[in-house]
Amino acid sequence: MFKSKIKALLLSSRHKKITRPYPFVPVTPPENLRGRLEVDPNKCIGCGNCVRTCPSRLISIETHEDEKIVMFSSGRCIYCGRCAAACPEKAIRITHEYELATDNKKDLEIVIKIKMVRCIVCGKPFTSWNMLNKQIERLQDKSEEQINKLKICAECKRKATS
Repeated sequence: MFKSKIKALLLSSRHKKITRPYPFVPVTPPENLRGRLEVDPNKCIGCGNCVRTCPSRLISIETHEDEKIVMFSSGRCIYCGRCAAACPEKAIRITHEYELATDNKKDLEIVIKIKMVRCIVCGKPFTSWNMLNKQIERLQDKSEEQINKLKICAECKRKATS
């Protein structure tokens, strides 16, 4: 028994050290690593595609009077990347940041407030300012009349046409 331990010690001492010196020497992550979520609040239109595609259900949207609040609880994230793929505006990006250890769960939460546009007829909030600005950019005729048509909710448009 004693000889087998000496033999194992001699065998293990012949080989080079295979343990990496992390965290003293930083490790370069692989190119396809999916790490921390990064969300651009200026691009987010509050469509909810990310909420519908997230298998972990870590993304939620609350609608208030003048704003939508999009919340990401990254502590539950499985880093599948579906939210980033589903985002039509590419507001969600998967970074290569993988060192996410924290003693405060709030550090892993992302909260975005999206200002809403009120209908100029009924006054109800119906779309985000980011979405409205995107639609205005697509207009070929940027007259005040055309822009005001975009500021009317679908319900009021239906009432006006019937």
